[in-house]
Amino acid sequence: MATLVDKYFSQADFDVIEAAVIKAESSTSGEIAVELASHSRNWEMERIIHALVFTLICMAVALYLTRENNWGIYYNSTQTILWGGIGFLVAYFGWGRFLRRVGRRRRIVWNRALSRFGKLIPIRGLAGILIFVSLDENQAALVADKGIASKASPDFWHQQQAILVRAMSQGKHSEGIIQTIESIAVELARHFPGKSEDLNQLPDRPEDID
Repeated sequence: MATLVDKYFSQADFDVIEAAVIKAESSTSGEIAVELASHSRNWEMERIIHALVFTLICMAVALYLTRENNWGIYYNSTQTILWGGIGFLVAYFGWGRFLRRVGRRRRIVWNRALSRFGKLIPIRGLAGILIFVSLDENQAALVADKGIASKASPDFWHQQQAILVRAMSQGKHSEGIIQTIESIAVELARHFPGKSEDLNQLPDRPEDID
C-alpha cells in the first residue's frame, strides 16, 4: 500500500537527498540523518474516540432530561439517539479540528523526533543531527546532539525548521530538506571540521520509517 512518503518522495528524490548528505558530511566530522514518516499519530482514530466519548455524554444527558419529563420510551429513545448523533458530528468535525491545531502537531512531531534520535548510534564529538519530517502533520523537527547544539544558537535551529516547514507547505519537500542540509553543513563545518580518520556513522540515504 502506498504511503504519504511514496506520494511526496520519488526514488530520484531519495537519491538527491542522499547526495546532499554525502556532500555535506565531506567537510565535517558531524553526521546528518534524514528520516521520513507518513504520520506521527493516528489522527483518525483519535477523532473517532473523542467523538464516541462525547456521543455517550450527549446520549446520557438526553436520556436523563427526557426521562425527567416522562414522555414515553419511544420518544425518549428517539431523542437519545438523535442527540447522540448530533454530539458525534459536532465532536468529530468540530473538536477534531482542534485536536490537529498547529501547536499540538508541532509538539507531537518534536516528541517523536526525540524518540527517534535516541535510537541513533552515539556520534563521535556529539555532532549528530536528525532531520525528521512527518508528512500528515506537515511538520518537521531538527534534533541536534549536545556538541553542535551548544555551539549553534537556538535561533539557527528554529530558522531552519521554519524554512523546511514552509517548503513542505509549498509542496517542495525534497527541496526544503536539501536546503536545510546545506545550511546545517555550513554550521557543522564551522565547529566540527572534517578529519582524515572520520567514519560514516549514520546512513546517508533518507530512511522511510513507516
